[in-house]
Amino acid sequence: ATEATEAETSDTGGDSSGDSSGDSSGSTSGDFGITCDKFKEAVTKASSAIGQSYPTPSDKQCTSFLAGMPKGDIASAREAAMFLANILWESDGLQAKEEYDCQDLPDWCAQNYKTPEDAPGKTYWGRGYIQLTWHYNYEAASEGLFGDDRLVESPDQVATDEDLAWGVSFWFWKENVHGDAGVQEGNFGSSINKINGALECNGGTAQDKAKKRYEMYKAILPIFAPGELPKETGCYN
Repeated sequence: ATEATEAETSDTGGDSSGDSSGDSSGSTSGDFGITCDKFKEAVTKASSAIGQSYPTPSDKQCTSFLAGMPKGDIASAREAAMFLANILWESDGLQAKEEYDCQDLPDWCAQNYKTPEDAPGKTYWGRGYIQLTWHYNYEAASEGLFGDDRLVESPDQVATDEDLAWGVSFWFWKENVHGDAGVQEGNFGSSINKINGALECNGGTAQDKAKKRYEMYKAILPIFAPGELPKETGCYN
């Protein structure tokens, strides 16, 4: 089953603004020397690298990203750059905290993602910046982050709460991407392979999308980890 579903580009995207509260200082320090200034610059340059015009992230988006990194076991500035490049692709530049199609066609999505395990009246389509899908992933993320089933009982909050939108994304990374040997060796393609390898890697039909992820990573890496050289290996080569 698909664990993360890419948010298709749309004119009517998800809420990208988030809560504007929080520390607005551009020099708020995060792990590995990453600041809000660097975070916003990274998003802007990654956007330009693939010919897009993503909006400048809000201060709350930045502070939630910085505060959430420990949830993903992010081990270096390089890994943070890998994570952000993939999240920008999955979320249409942090604009989609919920699948676009499911905002427009909720009844169709409710049927498409239905499983016998679902809580009554709840649906588990793609939410959060990683586009977390399916009941079993909501259940696992809820247990991993909180030790209970709150995300199963109230899945909508993954799309409406900025910290949760990042939290489930970092959880997914920790559980599915972080521990991969190729990722820890700095092979960006290995991270794509763990997220959407069936479609974008190893002869998949969407390798063009993987290459765009890599272009974004090349734009982010010098900002987060000056002196590090990007390595493309692990997906389509």
